[in-house]
Amino acid sequence: MRQSSASGGAAAVLARQVVENGGCAYGAAFTAPTTVKLVRIDAPAQLSRLQGSKYVHAATGSAYRKVQADLKAGRQVLFTGTPCQVAGLYAYLGSDPPGLTTCDLVCHGVPEADTLNAYLQTELNPAAIARLTFRDGDGWVMKAYDRDGVVLRRMDLKNSLYYNGFMEGYLYRSGCYTCPYATEKRVADLTLGDFWGIGEETPYPNAAAELKKGLSLILVHTDKGQALLNACAPALVMALRTPAEAVKKNHQLRHPTPDSPAARRFHNLYGKKGAAYAIAHCNEKKRRTLRLRHIIRQCPPLLALCREIPKLRDKL
Repeated sequence: MRQSSASGGAAAVLARQVVENGGCAYGAAFTAPTTVKLVRIDAPAQLSRLQGSKYVHAATGSAYRKVQADLKAGRQVLFTGTPCQVAGLYAYLGSDPPGLTTCDLVCHGVPEADTLNAYLQTELNPAAIARLTFRDGDGWVMKAYDRDGVVLRRMDLKNSLYYNGFMEGYLYRSGCYTCPYATEKRVADLTLGDFWGIGEETPYPNAAAELKKGLSLILVHTDKGQALLNACAPALVMALRTPAEAVKKNHQLRHPTPDSPAARRFHNLYGKKGAAYAIAHCNEKKRRTLRLRHIIRQCPPLLALCREIPKLRDKL
């Protein structure tokens, strides 16, 4: 479960507990090679659909209506999404039904779906993409695969304007920069994320190695959340840590991602010239840096020379 997940696998364990006991789980999944929506699963064999990070907005579609129908039918429901999606579900239902348990994610912010698709159209043929991943065992890298499982393109901080814009926070939806849910006071029963910074104040065995493998942060806010976590205890290795440690390296538990000149320029250009142009021109300095890096990588003698310079070695 951990090897197939991006942040330690806790979300998948929680979902498995619910569906194995006759309930259903909702979460973000690919419904097409480059399309992410909130979907419903009700069998353990479907769990893999919900695993892995998706660094793009997941459309809610008919998820809220289906949750309501499941609850009326007496099913236990686990709903996992961004804090705003969880808040939207509660608003839709008008209450917090006893059969519903919610998990919100420690969310940095998300780009619009058409931002991702516009970027992919400039980089490769979207029709050739059979599968897209945003983070895996290789770390922080987005990969596009063809139907034979061959990697068509690796896109990371050093060569991708989309990935760089996501990680540096200037391609998000405009509301993400004023998100009211980026605080310790959450809307869900549980909060899930990566436990960045674990072991820096209070020792944790092999902290760096465990984080690389994926180490889940689980914040419990309600009795319902605690009950589900207790039911999953046999499948989890858990350690009690302080809230202060959890919050320290997860700024989204204190405040939203700050607005920036690049973000403002992106949204200005987005409205005038579309997503593809906005991605390419909202951060000219970054664009020039990535272009120069690409040129250097295409010239082996120059690449070898640059790698002899300590200040450049790690930037290539």
